[in-house]
Amino acid sequence: MDNVKQILFEKFQRADWIVSHPTDGQHKASYIAQSKELQVFIKFNVPIEALHRLGEIEVAPHILTSGICDDTPYVVQECITGTYPDWQWFATHLPLLASFIKRHHFDDQLTFLLSKTMTTKYDDHLALNIATLETQFRSLHENALHTPEIATAFDELKNQAQYLHSAKLVPVHPDLNTKNMLLVNTHLRIVDWDNVQLSDPVRDVGLLLWWYVAPQQWPIFFQAYDLPFDEYVVERIYWWAERTSFAVALWHVEHEYDCTAFLQDFVAALNKGSNPHAVFQ
Repeated sequence: MDNVKQILFEKFQRADWIVSHPTDGQHKASYIAQSKELQVFIKFNVPIEALHRLGEIEVAPHILTSGICDDTPYVVQECITGTYPDWQWFATHLPLLASFIKRHHFDDQLTFLLSKTMTTKYDDHLALNIATLETQFRSLHENALHTPEIATAFDELKNQAQYLHSAKLVPVHPDLNTKNMLLVNTHLRIVDWDNVQLSDPVRDVGLLLWWYVAPQQWPIFFQAYDLPFDEYVVERIYWWAERTSFAVALWHVEHEYDCTAFLQDFVAALNKGSNPHAVFQ
């Protein structure tokens, strides 16, 4: 924390900072700092340029300052407070949500920044995703993972990927859920953009719809988003839901948590069934 206090002193010319770790989420190398007049959020090992742009287009908290400390990039963000949206909010604000998400999906400057280090080809992106999952899957030895049902399901996930209708890759938040979203008065903001990347536009959209919105309402979102709600979009919604559910299950195994619920979600999405843990009614 000494480095954090030094950064804050140099940037703000104040020495009265109280620094602590966040109490919510799985923040890596992150701190909250409070002075008499200001509260800020500090994160290390982050994509500085992308976070600056996300703040400029008012999708993420604004960056107050940034730099390099001991060869590690960092940002100091405004520390925002608000409430987490729930399924009722999504059900009644789908056009607003669509308009908000289009800000980062269709931002040319953000897309350009990410394209410097990431593929812009859909097939290559899918192949990398599947290869990463497979390596992780094969390296783990949890009994719940290595059953005939899960092995067959994973093979089917790979098979389905061959038939997805490709789309232009756009900037997405790969772990979008309500714990990464805040309603600040009437404004929506997304936090924890450490892994912002170019991906299928249905990826972060699909996760929100799969978890929080009844399927009969999905067309409302896509009408506002200006994307035809057709069979190709539906296939991709379910594919990214199954892929992400499986990835989260693997994360749980790595961290010695119970992965059962996310394996159930994985299989349900694979079969285009109802979300077994959906919160909407």
